[in-house]
Amino acid sequence: MSLLSKRRLIVLGVLYCCVFTATCAVGGLAYFHFGNPKDTCAACHEMTGVYSHWRSSSHRTIHCRECHGGSLTLDVHALQSHVERLVRHLTGDPNSPVHLQGRHVRDLNLSCGRCHPQALADWQASRHSTTYARFFLDPEHNRQEPPSNDCLRCHGMFFQGDITALVATAPGAGWRLQQPALAVQAAIPCLSCHQVHASADDTRDGSFYDRREQSHIPAYALPVPHIQQGERAVKVSLDPRQRSCLQCHAPDPAHQLASSDDRTPAGVHEGLSCADCHPAHGRSSALTCNACHPADSHCGIPVEKMDTSFLSPTSTHNVHTVACMDCHPQGIPKKAPMAK
Repeated sequence: MSLLSKRRLIVLGVLYCCVFTATCAVGGLAYFHFGNPKDTCAACHEMTGVYSHWRSSSHRTIHCRECHGGSLTLDVHALQSHVERLVRHLTGDPNSPVHLQGRHVRDLNLSCGRCHPQALADWQASRHSTTYARFFLDPEHNRQEPPSNDCLRCHGMFFQGDITALVATAPGAGWRLQQPALAVQAAIPCLSCHQVHASADDTRDGSFYDRREQSHIPAYALPVPHIQQGERAVKVSLDPRQRSCLQCHAPDPAHQLASSDDRTPAGVHEGLSCADCHPAHGRSSALTCNACHPADSHCGIPVEKMDTSFLSPTSTHNVHTVACMDCHPQGIPKKAPMAK
């Protein structure tokens, strides 16, 4: 065989190996992209529990790649995550639990919006979509209460690191985020109250993401809070969604009504759930008053025009706790007779 023929044979052999390797690689990636999650994602020990939860969830008909990105995706972040999981599997403890990384949360929010566009729009219009910059770069608030790790319990559940890795200050320079890209990122994303792999019942009632445990707690499993108004125990709604709200909108350590950020309904609204007045993903309750109140109240004044914080934020009568005696210290007037 001539030298030229040998060279051609070697080149052809190399090309064949390259094509064969590429074909196997593409075929393997395609298998993981389109294959049954039971034979792909769940093939790794780390994913067994996650897969089991997904199988019983309301999202069980949606393939993993729809939320997490597939092996054929062009999303660099998704591919990076897949490679990291593979490296971790080969070099780490295969039995260690898999936790959602903070940098993946923003993309998952967008995935939620593809199937739940109205819920996403309502959330974006609410205060729950507020950014890290809004929470942690407020000079007046930081002067009264300097940022601490406890702030991250509600205002940065998925941030990886302690408060010093998030926000810092320098003499004369004011407050700044250690990671500038977080300035426009939502600090309370969908996953704060919703678990992707939750069962149908848990999806309805929601859940709470515990940053310390790095896992979701179903709303029904959260304790019913004990709230007091002075020495009197306040009747608290048994609605599981209320328990989730109270994880962040919580009273002080003495459990006193309306202390700290507590908004437990009391007074004329005692016993109601947050969800009775507030839509699930929106903050506004402006359209819900008429669901319970007639055009005129007991006093003959439309409830929307009463002196409460519903009418004006400067009102001394918080709509969450307002009682008849707050406006009628001399006694509640008798109800006017109905016109015949």
